[in-house]
Amino acid sequence: MPKLVGKVHLELLYYPFEKQEGVSNPFAGQIQLTALEKVLKTESNGYDVNQRKNVITRGVLSVTVISAEDIPAMDVMGKADPFVVLYLKKGETKKKTRVVTETLNPIWNQTFDFVVEDALHDLLMVEVWDHDTFGKDYIGRCILTLTRAILEGEFQDTYVLQGAKSGKLNLHFKWTAQPIYRDRDRDQ
Repeated sequence: MPKLVGKVHLELLYYPFEKQEGVSNPFAGQIQLTALEKVLKTESNGYDVNQRKNVITRGVLSVTVISAEDIPAMDVMGKADPFVVLYLKKGETKKKTRVVTETLNPIWNQTFDFVVEDALHDLLMVEVWDHDTFGKDYIGRCILTLTRAILEGEFQDTYVLQGAKSGKLNLHFKWTAQPIYRDRDRDQ
């Protein structure tokens, strides 16, 4: 029996939220609230989908780097000396765990606090490196939005290392929010 091989052609239409010139937005009447916006919407504040760009979610994100599993071997002895570097995409401060020597399953249990100015539009970068006598070697990373931390407040999860042959990171998050609204007159 011949094997059927098919191709699928998929086109995605990207349309910036408030684009004025050019082609009209075919989804203009069908704008949906995201899960986070639904949480922010309450009877008292009358959250308007057209005002979502004016909402800033500020707070403190506490990240505990618990451990890693199955880190790829980085030396001739079949081990690694891993450490983790964390930073916000929009921030300038990098935080770093201690180096755990000669292991593929390190345990850190170190907590770091980040002051987040605009959590809806920032990313947490979590990179795993191998410490060497003459420098460091990149192993892999996780790029995380802050949405789940904002919605749940506190949780723990395991994340696969992107760019690595193997490896998972166990992280714990805690979010302490301070929602504010931009002053429209000041920003315009």
